[in-house]
Amino acid sequence: MNDEQKQDLSDLSPAPEDNLPAVHNPDVFWDSLAVAMPDEAQLADAKVISATRDHPAHAAFDMLRTRLLQALSDNGWTRVAVTAPTRGCGSSFVTLNLAYAAARLENTRTVVMDLDLRKPSLGAMLNIEATDDITDYLSGEIAPEDFLIATQRNLAFGLSAGPADNSAEMFQATMTGDVLDELGDLLEPDLVLFDMPPALEYDDVLAFLPHVDAVLVVAGGGVTSAEEITKVEQILSEVKPILGVMLNKADGPVSY
Repeated sequence: MNDEQKQDLSDLSPAPEDNLPAVHNPDVFWDSLAVAMPDEAQLADAKVISATRDHPAHAAFDMLRTRLLQALSDNGWTRVAVTAPTRGCGSSFVTLNLAYAAARLENTRTVVMDLDLRKPSLGAMLNIEATDDITDYLSGEIAPEDFLIATQRNLAFGLSAGPADNSAEMFQATMTGDVLDELGDLLEPDLVLFDMPPALEYDDVLAFLPHVDAVLVVAGGGVTSAEEITKVEQILSEVKPILGVMLNKADGPVSY
């Protein structure tokens, strides 16, 4: 090695610390999210009793939250699809209340995605206007920090400005999996809830199951038949574990 080569190598000194890549910190991404905070009146109108805690039924969601998080922790899971056999069972109601119950735990980060793209409803329930279609986000056209909306420091929502008629096909696209993996890497949520359409009406849920760890089924009292519950369990359990079947709209002093 000649003197000129030695001089060239000596110029390759370590880069100053200011020029090194920043160490990943999920707090930075959470702090960068747009914020929209529904007031208590709006949450009450949407029957988000886990936030207002003005109805005794909130205790049932606290119990569901704790059992769910324990099951996820035991298995190293984070992603849960929430669905129902048919419309009218209240799966979106359960999703919202479970999310707000989880968000009461300060060290638990929760992300909720409105993937009932046949009829998205979470934005209207929270009175938050979505500015983008979730299909654009799942297609990789929007960064997560530009798409998600935080309602609390540890609770964020992915909402859709409108419906989509190609949701089952989009759920099976490779990009959808890549986008969801990126979300997990950047935000490091402890719980991701996917509000899904009815499992017996469309193939959306089946198409999306490869992207989740488990499923929560919501049955509606006076709406869902035992045969429908059995059919949903048979169809879904062949692909992913079912965490349980929650009976919504049940008769009793703490029902809702």
